[in-house]
Amino acid sequence: MLVESPLNEERAAAVLAEVKNLVSNKPIKYVVATHHHFDHTGGLRAVAAEGVTVIAHDANKAFLDKALAAPATVNPDRLTKSGKKGTVEVMRDKRVLTDGIRTVELLHIGGNTHHAGLIMAYLPKEKLLIEADAYTPLPLNAPPPPAANPFSVNLADNIKRLNLAVDQVLPLHGRIVPLAELHKAIGHAH
Repeated sequence: MLVESPLNEERAAAVLAEVKNLVSNKPIKYVVATHHHFDHTGGLRAVAAEGVTVIAHDANKAFLDKALAAPATVNPDRLTKSGKKGTVEVMRDKRVLTDGIRTVELLHIGGNTHHAGLIMAYLPKEKLLIEADAYTPLPLNAPPPPAANPFSVNLADNIKRLNLAVDQVLPLHGRIVPLAELHKAIGHAH
């Protein structure tokens, strides 16, 4: 499983090549689209060309179905050249994936005003939370901002509401950090 295929076809091709290099014996079955913004979905057509199923929140289905079905006639991309059709599976509040060894929980970040269909990936065994756009860590040793980012406050509230045992947060727009950095950034002592 990939969490997102951002930016563009070239970036997606590079990611796919690296995954195949690192884990050649395990096919990619799913790519999670955390939400439909271009910087998080620009490479989905290239991944779908490999027969990979897109998992997204129901709020994103119509957009993603249309994006994957659109013909690329001026500059045919990998999906057009493959002759395949992209497949989107949806979720609402929670979807659990497992290969029998590792489990990934895909969870809706309820009430986040960045996007109504924002989802995150939680790996319970690793106590790792992967998220996009709800929280971006500050530079090292930076003081907390004067006002907390409401997207980040909402993320912390969702972690608590869902009773997730998170040690580290992997923001897709930043460096991996301990959960305590999220709490510091929003002014919570934790």
